[in-house]
Amino acid sequence: MQTVLAVSAVCLMAACVAGCGGDARVELSAADSIDSLANALELAVREYHDDLAVNDDLRESAAIAAFVTRIQAATDDPAEQERHVADFTAALARVRQDRRVEWTRFTATGDNIDTLREIISGLRRLAIESLTLRDEARRYIFSLIEKHRSSRPSGT
Repeated sequence: MQTVLAVSAVCLMAACVAGCGGDARVELSAADSIDSLANALELAVREYHDDLAVNDDLRESAAIAAFVTRIQAATDDPAEQERHVADFTAALARVRQDRRVEWTRFTATGDNIDTLREIISGLRRLAIESLTLRDEARRYIFSLIEKHRSSRPSGT
């Protein structure tokens, strides 16, 4: 997910280098684009997380079923039962490790999505401030023009 942040940063830098900084329309469009990206990324990651959870549940159920079948078949051999217990324990450990790894990735991606949303918020705030500054500059210029007109003698 570092790729998402890198792409976002490059897009923002490209917008500023291209002279687009301070243009509210560009900043709002960039915020909307990144917002769409963040929403799509969040949906994809959530679906992926849910799919893996189902898959891990199936793997766990399969390991339990295989363990029960093997233990039932090895009722007269304690050494074989111990091997089956060891295999079962290892299989569950792998499933649990896979769940932990996926959870770590899932939460890291969530953190990256949160960072994207902070960028979105900043871009929108910048756009609003840009509009406010532009409006203030326009009012100031119009007031100067009006003062200049009113200070001239009438008829000139």
